[in-house]
Amino acid sequence: MQQLLFAGNGMLAYSPGTGSMVRLGGALGAAAGSAGSSATGDGAAPSSPVEKGQSGDVALWGEANDFPQQVIKSIETNTILPSVLEWKTRAVYGGGVVYGRVTGFDKAGNEIFERQRLPDVELFFRRSNIPRYAYEGLQNLFTFGQSYPELIQSLNKQKITALTTQDAAFCRYGLPKAGQPVPDYVHISANWPEAKPGDEYTTSVPVLDPYYEPVEALKADTRGFKYVYPLALPSPGKALYQLASWNSIRRSGWLDIAQAIPEFKKALFANQISVKYLIEAHEGYWKWKYPDWDAKPTEERRRIIGDELADFEKTMSGAQGAGKSILSLTITDPRTGEPISAFKVTAIDDKIKSGIYIEDSQEASSHIYTALSVDPTLVGISPGKGMGAGSGSDKRIAFNNFISTHRFHQDLILEPLYLVRDYNGWPDDLEFRFLNPLAHTADVSKSNSESATGGNPDANEPA
Repeated sequence: MQQLLFAGNGMLAYSPGTGSMVRLGGALGAAAGSAGSSATGDGAAPSSPVEKGQSGDVALWGEANDFPQQVIKSIETNTILPSVLEWKTRAVYGGGVVYGRVTGFDKAGNEIFERQRLPDVELFFRRSNIPRYAYEGLQNLFTFGQSYPELIQSLNKQKITALTTQDAAFCRYGLPKAGQPVPDYVHISANWPEAKPGDEYTTSVPVLDPYYEPVEALKADTRGFKYVYPLALPSPGKALYQLASWNSIRRSGWLDIAQAIPEFKKALFANQISVKYLIEAHEGYWKWKYPDWDAKPTEERRRIIGDELADFEKTMSGAQGAGKSILSLTITDPRTGEPISAFKVTAIDDKIKSGIYIEDSQEASSHIYTALSVDPTLVGISPGKGMGAGSGSDKRIAFNNFISTHRFHQDLILEPLYLVRDYNGWPDDLEFRFLNPLAHTADVSKSNSESATGGNPDANEPA
């Protein structure tokens, strides 16, 4: 009996012997996604919740379908978010992606990973530019909580020839259907929310279900030669688009506070520069100096006052004014006979020197770092009066702890490579890892080592 490989949706089957595709319609189940796989002996596919209530061709990402664009605006207006998100990407990427075999385990239970060089794999890595794929994929995960790798097949569909990733901000799912594990397509455009599926600037790419037999589903799929294999960090209660955990800082109001402080201080600086002194001139001064003051035209009075102010500014402004004296003229009030000061000069209080709102800025920054799950000592000086970069020991411990808690993020980015391995017939014991640079104390001969264990800070440590 000839074996057939069934797609995860139960609508297609692939015959390895003849290389033919078979459309099954609804023969294997009443609802798409309910059928199992003869390759594994499963009686049914995993359940997939679908959110109802939307209409049209695109599943909206945010109410106006511009949520990623709004996130980018928030990032671009903050001094911490862009650099820390980039730092997280660089730190988790580490020494990049390598492949090899696990040949055993040491006494502590850590993998003994032996790197390999296989011609087919080397060619695939070069054609796909895997370093770029991995870095951009991590960047998408940390920014949006999801990533959209794209697999390219050969013309005869026997091999996957390249792996790339799309910018998550440019991707929108098609509208999911009831019982469907994933939408049929991802629509890719740089023009959301105005873009529409089918226009000349939008590309629609079929989607694979990453949760259920993607290799068999890809072999049976005849929709084209490129497919999106979606990745996402789980976000509770989100059926389609996931939400990066750091987005809580946008909704909490702390990001608004962090942005409001520099805007206020910018305005304060501008005002402090333009209003440094308050000069009060008594009305009697002008009549004392110019007996015909009341008869002078308004324009001439303005010119005279302007000339007097210009002389004052020459005396008070710039380095040339330092150390100069000011003559304070006293005249007699003709009405009362009392002496009065012709001029009164008051320096405007410099609020900037007092460090106004420094504490608020520091608190807002602390909330942002917490939302990003990054110890501030790892990326530089923490804003505020008590500025400090932290000790070397603090940095070492914080960095190793950071790396050790991001194994899942690395595994997620590597997941499509395992699909490629199985589809292309590479050795089934071939493993993929990120090289993780780990910080050591000064008494260790090597200032840092690279571990291919995917985030175990104790691996490869000296005994």
